[in-house]
Amino acid sequence: MRTETADALLRAVLPPWAVGAARADDVSGPLFAAERALCEGAGPRREGEFTTGRWCAHRALARLGVRPVAVGRGTRGEPLWPPGVLGSITHCPGFRAAALCRAGDAWALGIDAEVDAPLPARVRARLISTDEARRVRPEFAGERLLFSAKEAAYKACSALVGDGHAPPLAELRILVEPGGHEPGAGGRFRVRAPAVPGLTGLHERHFEGRWQRSHGLVLTSCVIVRPGTAVPTTRPRRVVGTPLGPQTRSACDSST
Repeated sequence: MRTETADALLRAVLPPWAVGAARADDVSGPLFAAERALCEGAGPRREGEFTTGRWCAHRALARLGVRPVAVGRGTRGEPLWPPGVLGSITHCPGFRAAALCRAGDAWALGIDAEVDAPLPARVRARLISTDEARRVRPEFAGERLLFSAKEAAYKACSALVGDGHAPPLAELRILVEPGGHEPGAGGRFRVRAPAVPGLTGLHERHFEGRWQRSHGLVLTSCVIVRPGTAVPTTRPRRVVGTPLGPQTRSACDSST
């Protein structure tokens, strides 16, 4: 898969005001010194995931109009973004990506990528409810879509309330809107989250979920928008050289 194709797949699940960068193959760098220190001692597979994830993050920052900076790692493994930036990193075999938006455009952003394959029975039984499963078509790997949507929603919730305080995946209910689930299809989904501190008062309309199935992958994104705030409909204006300050925590990916 070409980098342009990977970028297009990611763009298909992002709101028009968010940016991202993706690729199918790993790169060897470059990394900032602080980032390089984070993957010292890692095996080749993990180093490739980390380095390429940061490459995507740097490219996405530039597309957002922010000067690329070292993307650190929090205590639970989540990426640390510059002030005023929300973001998420994901990786699976054959795909790595980062997505970002301005903090003024949303409360949180999460993305996830999965290989489009049947969900293992033990995972399905633990994380997918009967009500969720009957709403999708399993012959089109609909349960993998549910799982990916839960992952993206969990990352967004974690960014808002803190990792460790977000609802477990099993308690996040995914409602896929009517439409085809076959390969090449895409659409939207809604999220029902339990009323935990930080999420109390948020309803389905505050979660904007999008999905795409293509090239053997399932991609999802979930954005949490502010109650009473209109969702922006245009892409961010590029402002090259935006000053940066100390890094702050945003959407998490505990494996990045």
